[in-house]
Amino acid sequence: MAPASVERCVGEFRATLTRGVLPSSECVSFGVSKGLSLGIVAGAVLVKVPQINRIVAKGSAKGLRVSMFRSEVLSGTVAIAYFARSGIALAAYAELFFILLQNLVILALIRRYGDGPAKNAKNANESRVSFAVAFAAHAATVALLAFGVLANVPDSALETLYNCTTAVLIAGRAPQIVANFRAKSTGELSFASQALMSAGSAARIFTTAQEGGGVSMLLAYGMSAGMNWVILAQMLLYSDRPGPSGKKSVGKRASAGSKRKTN
Repeated sequence: MAPASVERCVGEFRATLTRGVLPSSECVSFGVSKGLSLGIVAGAVLVKVPQINRIVAKGSAKGLRVSMFRSEVLSGTVAIAYFARSGIALAAYAELFFILLQNLVILALIRRYGDGPAKNAKNANESRVSFAVAFAAHAATVALLAFGVLANVPDSALETLYNCTTAVLIAGRAPQIVANFRAKSTGELSFASQALMSAGSAARIFTTAQEGGGVSMLLAYGMSAGMNWVILAQMLLYSDRPGPSGKKSVGKRASAGSKRKTN
């Protein structure tokens, strides 16, 4: 039987609809993989928008580690260059372009807000300038890395750099995980963005295996998924949402107790 392809599988799925003939397992896996890939790319367009909105709404980037986002920018830039050079299908990594752009915005917002909002109009204007400067500086760095360095290195060197991106992701996200653990809080990390990143990275492991990705690709996506899920678990564990044992509830009980004693 011929290997799974768009033409073959479209024909099999059409036969399923018209004649009730079940498609082969290869085409089922092929269809699921392509569907997941499209879903991952579509989701990546807005995956970090909730994080961006949270920073802007709170006027703070408290608890966000610059190293995590910089590691994603660096590893994403290298990965895009490597996949493009290797002739990998664009559908297998198109989400990296959108995530890269959104990470640049987040890095600029961290530069603008830091741990709190601007105090007055003058500082607000200065912070907007710092945002623009920071975004331009990071974008220029990425462009220089992509077109000035990676475009001119030998294939073997580029492959070595790509193989190192797993270590870069670990080095970038480990401080965020440690900081969350020590603070027993995830600061201004967005639950929605982290959940989407965790689901997408897990799905990408399947699509990479289905598309015939190498061991280095599977390892990189596997480590990325693992660390994403660790951070998501921390967000659930250290949730700041009020509840029976939350800080806000404790504060209310303490306040009620003091009133009773006063009376």
